[in-house]
Amino acid sequence: MAKLDFVKQYIVQCISNAANNLRLSSEKIETVALLRERLASSNNLEEEIKNFKRITELSKLGIKLGEILNYLENSRIDFLKLSDKFKEHSFYLVKEINYFLDIVTPQTMRNILDRLDNKTINVDLTKLENKKVEFNDNKAINIPQRTRADELKEAIIFDELSKLNEFSFEKFEERILRPIKDLDSFLNKVSKYDYTESEINSYIKLMNENAELSQKVGFEIISNMHKIFAQGLEAIHQKKIAPSNLVIEALRACLIVIVAVVRGKEVDITNYLNRAENFGKMIFQTKRVF
Repeated sequence: MAKLDFVKQYIVQCISNAANNLRLSSEKIETVALLRERLASSNNLEEEIKNFKRITELSKLGIKLGEILNYLENSRIDFLKLSDKFKEHSFYLVKEINYFLDIVTPQTMRNILDRLDNKTINVDLTKLENKKVEFNDNKAINIPQRTRADELKEAIIFDELSKLNEFSFEKFEERILRPIKDLDSFLNKVSKYDYTESEINSYIKLMNENAELSQKVGFEIISNMHKIFAQGLEAIHQKKIAPSNLVIEALRACLIVIVAVVRGKEVDITNYLNRAENFGKMIFQTKRVF
């Protein structure tokens, strides 16, 4: 029983941590709450997650939760590294949580849970695994042959899958955090226009690349902070805004949010997030000069 409670709490907290990396509306927060409550109150977590895999809206999320469950139940857990593993699991859930929340509303979630309770799952793929498919000899079945174009597409798809499998949270964390100290120091130079064009352009390029990477793996907040920082540097360099103390502190707020989210710091960063996002709105919507 104690192990079951640990597994439940681990998975539920993974979902919460992943969701915290997304900018959620009140409706999406409610949907996450329904998901968490369902898992937390389940008497058979393995069966619950299996059922998730059989429902279109929950299938991708169910597969990821199944992988986490398998790790917790069948692997030897190194408690010295458990915190890092937890962050890795949370990281891999972000994209699936984001997808799940794009297609599931609170009412949709309630309907799905009602279907689960009534055992009216429409498609059960596990029942199809060992069935034969019989064909009528009198009917021609037209199955297109694979072309060279198909083979090239498959190679690209599997190459992308290989790259994804090689990707790890540790590498992502290192790439995102490595330039932060240098960027913070660079802001002092920016405030005095004491930089070269090559220098500022290299930082703008770096932040845009890291924004794209963060977006690709589902870290919306981290991606937005990188975009705002890059746009801020560009606006200063083009002299659309002046590097006042207010502007520099807004850029610094972007860096603080990035570090806090990536490190999973349990501190309130609302003021920094609001400062950075308000600065972003000013950059994107106006050409006001400070």
